[in-house]
Amino acid sequence: MSEFGPVLRRFRKAAGLSQERLAAVSGVSVGAIKTLEAGRRRYPWVQTVDLLSAGLGLDADKRAELKVAAARPKTRGRLPVDVADFVGRAEQVATVSNLLTGGGQAPGVVVISALAGMGGVGKTALAVRVARELADQFADGVLYVNLRGFGVGDPMTPLEALSTLLQQLGFALQRPPETADAAAGTFRTACATRKLLVVLDNAATVDQVIPLLPGTSTCAVIVTSRRALVGLPGAQPLALGVLPPDEALALLTSAAGHERIQSDVHAAREVVTLCGSLPLALRIAGSRLAAEPTWTVADLARRLADETARLDVLSGEESGVRASLALSLTGTSAQDVAAAEVFGLLGLYEGDELDLKVAARLVDRPETEIEPLLEQLIDLHLLESPNPRRYQLHDLVRAYARELAATRTADERTAARDRVFAFYVAMAWQSQTKLGSGGVAREWFSAHRLSGVEELESDQVMNWLDAEASEFLAAAGRMMARPNPDRGAVVGLATGMPAFWFHRHRQTEGVQLGELALTSLQEDPACAPPLAAALIRYNLGQHYSARSDFETASAHLRAAIEVSAAQGDEPLSILCMLELAHCLERLNQLDEGTRLARAGRELAQSIADEMIESEAQLILGVLAGRQGRAAEQDESFGLAASLMRRSSPAHLDWLLPAIGEGYLRCGRADSARSWLRERLAEVEACGNKSAVAEHLQHLGSAEILVGSYDAARIVLTEALDLNLGNSGELEAGIRHQLGRALGGLGEAGPAREQWSLALELYRRYGLPQADEVSSLLGDSSD
Repeated sequence: MSEFGPVLRRFRKAAGLSQERLAAVSGVSVGAIKTLEAGRRRYPWVQTVDLLSAGLGLDADKRAELKVAAARPKTRGRLPVDVADFVGRAEQVATVSNLLTGGGQAPGVVVISALAGMGGVGKTALAVRVARELADQFADGVLYVNLRGFGVGDPMTPLEALSTLLQQLGFALQRPPETADAAAGTFRTACATRKLLVVLDNAATVDQVIPLLPGTSTCAVIVTSRRALVGLPGAQPLALGVLPPDEALALLTSAAGHERIQSDVHAAREVVTLCGSLPLALRIAGSRLAAEPTWTVADLARRLADETARLDVLSGEESGVRASLALSLTGTSAQDVAAAEVFGLLGLYEGDELDLKVAARLVDRPETEIEPLLEQLIDLHLLESPNPRRYQLHDLVRAYARELAATRTADERTAARDRVFAFYVAMAWQSQTKLGSGGVAREWFSAHRLSGVEELESDQVMNWLDAEASEFLAAAGRMMARPNPDRGAVVGLATGMPAFWFHRHRQTEGVQLGELALTSLQEDPACAPPLAAALIRYNLGQHYSARSDFETASAHLRAAIEVSAAQGDEPLSILCMLELAHCLERLNQLDEGTRLARAGRELAQSIADEMIESEAQLILGVLAGRQGRAAEQDESFGLAASLMRRSSPAHLDWLLPAIGEGYLRCGRADSARSWLRERLAEVEACGNKSAVAEHLQHLGSAEILVGSYDAARIVLTEALDLNLGNSGELEAGIRHQLGRALGGLGEAGPAREQWSLALELYRRYGLPQADEVSSLLGDSSD
């Protein structure tokens, strides 16, 4: 390529023009023409070339020659090597490419694609792939700089980064800029007449990036960072997640070899899962497999299955997943240091999804202080937030967090877990008190179990427990597995949860937690007051009864009556008697059931407890109906409802459906349908969706028995919608009845579909109704 100065001089002399005359006819200053011809400025602006061409009167060929002489040689920054096994990401590559080449770009604005994601997810690989594919569309080349935002040593300063970029542009300045502002001005001037793609890799902060942005829309920028660069002007963010399963398998195959993976695709998919579909982990796993010819894919899967050794398999001393994750915690700001400290404690949490309230107890800091630090970890892509104030860790991130947590002392780890468990107990008892339950047990725990816990509204407590209750059960199991468990805390949790379990129809979990508490009392009777045994057994009796295991329920209730009587707790003793009467009715021991229910009613009247008396009237009504005394049944049910409305209207949400079920138990379908239809609005007013769903389930059953299959389908479908995502046990019963309604309408296929779903749920919870549904399906698999 000819230099511009000699070409310009040749054309000027051929035109017979002096430098002064050319300046006059072109509008370019004499000084600029002299500077260009002397070679002190080699690359004029495009506008200058156009003016000179016009002043010289050049034809098209000579104009093109002058422009070629003025063009800068294409800059080729030191892009990292393209990943040989780059797999997938077609959608992301297309999105970034379209953005950088003008798709959706506002006129006059520098387009910026900001790629963010956790370490090892492939941000740099994607940026390099896009840069190489688009290089030909940027006439003046590609610039690349690793800003060292996360890595060994300090992040690159803006001045250092700008000096690197200017060097790539060919600037060998005799007096380099001394400040970032001066260097940024020089860089923007240099970019003004160029069409460049600038790749700013591994950025630390927005402040580090802003001075490096060119000032012209002829240039485009790709920025990658482990941090979400919130506030980067004009940037289009793209959060890069792990690979989809098929692309992850393809990457593993590329790294390990096709034949090796095809020999055991099932184990390979297990490896993909254990690697969390993280590209870095998959490449390392595939490379380990390729380097170990004696290993099978199943061998690798077995090694990865051990979480305590997983990062060892996927890491070397200075590289790999562990090192990559560690780099994300190397920030030096006060916020970064505090967030890293918090992250080191999150590994102590053993549930699937971490709530903000739980996180605050885990690290022993106020929620207002911990929330910004968790958000900082989200910005670093070490945490995800599927819902407000709730957090999750990628499996490999969790494994690393647990390694850090293991460096804490045993006392620190125990104290953190005990704080969380104490909080669980307090929240359980808050639900118990909000629902108007607790009795003597509330007095037992309120003083030292409920202190220091934020007071929430009833629906807030229940909604919170909807998300956390399963973890309560798991935490109790882990507590009991400890060398020196706090058995009293397990008993406290179990005695605080029944109101929630019943409210949400989650009886199986109630049984499991109650049995753990009973084991605690048996192992150490002194871990709780003597009355705790009666309360635990009473709750177990209710849970087993709701699961139709009336023999086991009766055994617990008889033991509860004995203990509560010995401790002088008359209200609890009466409740146990009434629940036992209910079980005896279900076991067809009607005479003994009636005797107990009448005794319970008289005792309730003697202590003037109308709520307990209401329960007695309910059970007496069912027993009367079973013995053919319909008028007596109607009277008892009416009294039960009147007493509950007067004493505890909040409990109508379970009583009114129970009366409807009582009519069904006695074969009075018409009475059940009338009762349930007339009381539906009253139950809805209580605001308990689960109770309304149960009420509609019973109404659907009544409609089926009277042959109104279409009406049954409507109410049962509504019940299913109300219960969606709540109780699997209630869902099983609703689907069971919905199948009956659909069968009655002649819709055999949809009926079988509902029964199949019901059977799956019945079996999951170990409920006896599975046998009935299995017979409906003609299923002999069990």
